[in-house]
Amino acid sequence: MCELKKLQTTRNNLLNWVFQDKDSVIQNKPRFVLDMFADHLEEAYGSWSLSSSNEKIKLDRFNRQEYESTDLSAVVEIHDELTSSNAFSHFLIHGSCADLKIISGWSDFDSIAVLKQESLRRENRGKTYDLCMHIDKMMRRIDPYQHHGIHFVHEKELLSFPDLYLPVDLLADAKCLLGSADIKIKKVDSSAQEMSRFLGIVKTLKSAATAGVLRHHAKDGKFLLEDYADPNTMYQLKYLLCVVMLLPTLWLNLKSNYCRKSESYELLRSYFLTEELEFLEACSHVRSFWKADFHKENIIPSEVKNILGENYLARAGKFADLLETSLES
Repeated sequence: MCELKKLQTTRNNLLNWVFQDKDSVIQNKPRFVLDMFADHLEEAYGSWSLSSSNEKIKLDRFNRQEYESTDLSAVVEIHDELTSSNAFSHFLIHGSCADLKIISGWSDFDSIAVLKQESLRRENRGKTYDLCMHIDKMMRRIDPYQHHGIHFVHEKELLSFPDLYLPVDLLADAKCLLGSADIKIKKVDSSAQEMSRFLGIVKTLKSAATAGVLRHHAKDGKFLLEDYADPNTMYQLKYLLCVVMLLPTLWLNLKSNYCRKSESYELLRSYFLTEELEFLEACSHVRSFWKADFHKENIIPSEVKNILGENYLARAGKFADLLETSLES
């Protein structure tokens, strides 16, 4: 199997940096700013030659009746917006948005948007950018604390598709919001990049445990502090909880077990003692008891404090270190 190349990851990072506009480098700037980046992306993807061999994966089709009059009604609006555009060849939703097992106010919007090459052309890129910004606002109605945006991939990347984006084994669980229900994929090995991502998260959590502050995903210029020192940081705390609950899946992936997140906790219990997983269980309990109005004014509710307990940064760092050490043994 071919390996994922660094050039593809840096190219995809730039694609997402532009069309998620993560640092507001495009918004309210002169048009040449978007053109500068899009010119590079158009040329970089346009000159990329790939093998045409592939495997076909069948996806579930979107059924709007399943989403209407639910907490996921925004998905219907996103679907209608996508079908009136020609920017994407496919738009896939996965996770709780696909299986409809959401927790209101907690479950985020997991998606992969496959951009057409023509979307990067000068005559189309402005409309493409505006559409991406509009859809971003719509999907954040599902989760006001959404920490990540839509994951954009270029249509050519379907023929160089890494598990780093979404494990190919789990693609069949995705739902096709736009495009053919049959999608052609060629898998590439991304084990090195998956290890790098896992170790990067571990390093972040261990550093936070040492410093008493999680220097990631600030809101209003504020980071998460240890022991609820700043009670107005629920957005920041939810990021910590979500990252901790993602680690089991990433850890199992590194052992070539590409499982669903919902399956990962039970699988992890076969490797570790119950007391070693106490912080993971506490984070999972917060998720189970989450209420839609817990995001009000970014204040950490007393119910969350009671369930999670104190020293959450120290305990997160300890859990991350446990997983890292077990990989090395």
